[in-house]
Amino acid sequence: MLAAMMTCGLASVTMTSCTTGIDNPVVNPDVPDVDVKDYVERIVPVVDPQNKPQGVVTLRFYDDMPSVAYVSISNFQSMIYPGTTVQVVKTAEGLYDLISPCGTATVDTEKDTFESDHYDDFTNMMGMVQPGMTNDIYDALPIIRWKTREIVPQSVHVKLDYGKYGIDLRDDDTNVYFPFATIADLYVDGYLHEADYNGELVMVAPNGAYSLLDGYPEFLITPILKETRTADMADFAYRNLCFTLTNFFGYPGRTLLENKGLKEKGLDQALLDYGQAGVMTRDLLRSTDMYEFISGTATLSCLLDDGGHTYTDVTTVSDMNGNPEFMSKLDGILEAIATEFESYCPEFQVYKDTRKAGYEMASALKEKRKEKFGDKVFYYKEGETAYCIFNSFLCDDSGWRKFYNGEGPKPTLEDYPNDDLLILLEALEKAENDPEVKNFVLDIATNGGGSSDIVIFITSLFCNKSDICYENTLTGQMIKSTFEVDRNLDGKFDEKDAEVSFDLNFALLISNYSFSCGNILPALLKDYGIPILGQRSGGGSCAVLYNPSADGFGYRYSTHRHRMANTSNENIDSGIEPTYLLETVDDFYDIPKVTELIKNYYSK
Repeated sequence: MLAAMMTCGLASVTMTSCTTGIDNPVVNPDVPDVDVKDYVERIVPVVDPQNKPQGVVTLRFYDDMPSVAYVSISNFQSMIYPGTTVQVVKTAEGLYDLISPCGTATVDTEKDTFESDHYDDFTNMMGMVQPGMTNDIYDALPIIRWKTREIVPQSVHVKLDYGKYGIDLRDDDTNVYFPFATIADLYVDGYLHEADYNGELVMVAPNGAYSLLDGYPEFLITPILKETRTADMADFAYRNLCFTLTNFFGYPGRTLLENKGLKEKGLDQALLDYGQAGVMTRDLLRSTDMYEFISGTATLSCLLDDGGHTYTDVTTVSDMNGNPEFMSKLDGILEAIATEFESYCPEFQVYKDTRKAGYEMASALKEKRKEKFGDKVFYYKEGETAYCIFNSFLCDDSGWRKFYNGEGPKPTLEDYPNDDLLILLEALEKAENDPEVKNFVLDIATNGGGSSDIVIFITSLFCNKSDICYENTLTGQMIKSTFEVDRNLDGKFDEKDAEVSFDLNFALLISNYSFSCGNILPALLKDYGIPILGQRSGGGSCAVLYNPSADGFGYRYSTHRHRMANTSNENIDSGIEPTYLLETVDDFYDIPKVTELIKNYYSK
C-alpha cells in the first residue's frame, strides 16, 4: 500500500516523441521492427530494502514495449551511486562516449553494443565502501580493509552485443537509454550494490550485501505476484536472462548446461539442445502465465545447479509471503512441474545424490564429534593436539562494526556466543597459552561457507598472507587482491599487527561438505604450506551475485566477476584434495592418528 501511495503521489507523465534510426534487426523474427519510438516518462520513487525513501528516478516506457522500463545511463549512475553521474558525448549518429567516475565506454545504439577497455572500472561502485577501492571482492568486515589489486592483463577490450539478443539500446541525441534490468545487470557487483524495478518503485541497495541478508523484501515482491505477465515483458525478460547468464555466469565447470555448450552457444541454444528438459524450461521461462514462468526459473535452477551458489529459482531469494493465495496455488504447480521435469532429466538425480551425500557426511561428522567431544563443544584438546570446530565463515558484524566505529566495546563470546570468529580467537588463545599443545586443527568439515573476508583473516593468522586470487571469466583476467588485516583486533591497522604470531603447527580438516569459503581456505592454505586432512572438499569457486529479473524478482548465480582460484590461478570448483586422506568418519577424530600425520608433515 505504501509503495502504491508513493507512486501515485510522485508520478508525473510527460508525452514526448523520439525518432531514431532503425536498430539492429533482432534475432527473433517474431519481434516487429519499429521505426518511430514514442514514449512516456514517469517519475518513480526509489527506496532501500527497508522501504526508506532514497529519492526518485525518471523512467521511460516506449510504445513498442510499454511494460519494459528504460532508464538513461546518467540517471541510473546518479541513482545507484549518489553524487556521481555519467557524462554522455555524441560522437556520430548512434555513437556515444560514456565517461563514468572510474572509466569510459562506448555505446552504439544502431548496432546495440556496449564496449570498454576497462569494463569493471566503468561500473565500479566500491568507492562507496572504501574510498579509492577498485571493483573488487570485499564484504567490508571491519577486521580487514582492501589494499591493492594486481590484474593480468591490465586491459581487456569487452564488447557486449545486446543486439544479438534483441535488446534495443536507445538514444535521444543527448543521452543513452538501457532497459532498466539490462543496465542493472551490468552494474551489480560482488558487494551487491544493485537496483530493481517492480513496476511501481525502484529498490536500491546502498549498503549492498548488508541490506539484502534476508533476500528481496516482501514489499518489493508482492505487487509482482499476478496471474499473468504481459507479452512484451515475457519476451524481453527471457532475452535479458539469456544475455545475462550467457555473458555474466561464472562457469564453475560442473553444471548440466555447461556440458551443452552454454558459454559457446548461449543459454537459449543450450536449452534447445538439452532435449525435453531444456525445451520445457525454455517454454516456461517465455510464458505469460506467472506460475509457469516461476516454475521455469526453478527448472532452470536444476540445470545450472553448481552445488549451492546458483539459484535462479526466484522463490529462493524473493520473499513471496505477502500473497498466501498466490503461493498456495504456485506450490501445487511447482510440484507437478518438478515431477515432469525430473522425468525428462534423470541426470539431475546425480546432482541431488551428491548434495545428499554431503549432508549425510556432515551429519555423521557432527554425531562423531558429539560422541568424542561432547555437545556444543567448540574447543577440544587431547595430548598435544587441539581442535577448533569452525562451522561458518561468519561473524556477528554488528558488534565488530560498533567496536571499530568507537560505538561499543570489543565483542566477546559472552555477548556474542554464536560468533564463529570469536570461537576461533578463543581457541587460538587457549592453544597458544597451553604448553602441552603443539598442533592446532581447524575443523571446517561441516562448514558450508560464508564471507571471504574471514578466509583472508584466517590465512593472515595462519600463514602471514592476506591475498585472494580469482579470475574474471568475462575478460579472462587473473586478479590477486591484497588486504590489510587487523591481526590483533585492537581496532587499528598498524605495526603492532605484525607482532601477532603463534607457535603452533596448523592443520585444516575438510570433507565433501566443505563448500564455498570452505573450499577457498584449503586451496590457499595448501599452497601456503599448511597440511590438509580429510576428504576432497565440496567445491564452490564463484562468488555470488544477487540479480533482479526484468519482472522484479530476485535470483542469484555464480558470478563472472570472481571465480576463485588457487595461487597458481587454477579453477578450484572441483574441490581440494587433502594432503592426507582420512577414509572414515572415525578417522577424522582419531586424534592420535591425526597427531602423527601432522608431526610427520612438519618434520619433513
